[in-house]
Amino acid sequence: MVRRGVPRVFRFRAPVWQADLDAFGELRSATLLRLLQETATRASSDAGFDPAYYEREATVWLVRRTALTRLAPAGYGDELEAATWVADFRRVRSQRDYEVHAGARLIARASTDWVYVDRNSGQPKRVPSEMQQAFVPEGPTTSRRIAFPEPPVPAHAARTVRRVELHDLDALAHVNNATYLHYVEQAAEDAMAAAGWPLAAQVAAGGRLRAVAHDLEYLDSALYGDEIDVVTWPVAVDEREVERHAVISRRAETRPLVRTVSRYAWTTTTGVAAALPATLRDTLRTTA
Repeated sequence: MVRRGVPRVFRFRAPVWQADLDAFGELRSATLLRLLQETATRASSDAGFDPAYYEREATVWLVRRTALTRLAPAGYGDELEAATWVADFRRVRSQRDYEVHAGARLIARASTDWVYVDRNSGQPKRVPSEMQQAFVPEGPTTSRRIAFPEPPVPAHAARTVRRVELHDLDALAHVNNATYLHYVEQAAEDAMAAAGWPLAAQVAAGGRLRAVAHDLEYLDSALYGDEIDVVTWPVAVDEREVERHAVISRRAETRPLVRTVSRYAWTTTTGVAAALPATLRDTLRTTA
C-alpha cells in the first residue's frame, strides 16, 4: 500500500507490448525498471521540474541504488499502473518509492536512491528547497539507508566478458541503469550453463530459475566500447530460491562499476513457484 501522509503520488499507465516479453511470455526485469524510470521522469515534470528545468539549471538526477522486488508476472495485454512518491530528501539525495499494479494484482515494489548532480562537473549538488517543497510540503523526512554488502569475490565465481554496444546506451551516453539487469541475468544463465544446468536442462526438469528480486548499487558508468567483466556467484541456497551476488567492472580494473544482489526462484513451466529440483539445489550449494 502507498505510504500514508505523502502528499504527492504520481501515477503513470502503460500497456505491456509484445516486445517487452521474454522467451516465457513474461515482462522482463529490465523493461519493468525502465517503466519506473519513465514514471519518475514524468512525476518530476508533473511537479514543475521538466527536462527544460534541468537543462536551465545544468543539473541531472543520477541513480545511485535501485531495489526491485517482482511479486507477480505481467504479460501481453496487461495495463500496468506505476505509482511513485518521494520517500525522503537528504542534502544531495532523494529516495523515491514505487508500486506497480496490473489491475488488482501487485506486480512489483521498488525504491530508487537518486543523487542530484551538476551536469558539467558530475559533482553532487544540494537539492533546491523549492523542489523539496513541491514534493514534500510538510517538510522532508529521512529514511534509513542500509549499507550495500561487499563480500569478497570467491575464486570459483563465474566470469562473463562482454562489450558495451551502442544500443546499451541512454541519452546521457552511458549504459542505461536498466540495461545492467540484462547483463546480470545473462551472466547468471551463463554460470548455470557452466555448472551443467543450461536453460534447456532447466526446462527439461520442469521449470526455470526466474529472477524475483534485484538490488543494484551504481558506482560508475560503463561507456560505449568498454569491455566489461560480469562476475557472479551463489551466496545462499534454500528449498526454493538462490541468492546471487555479481560485480561488474571494466576489464583490467578492480573498482566495480556496479554491484548487485539478486534472488532467483524456481518457477514451473506453468508459472507456479515450486521447490528447487534436488539435483539443482545440490549443484548450487557446491558452488555457494
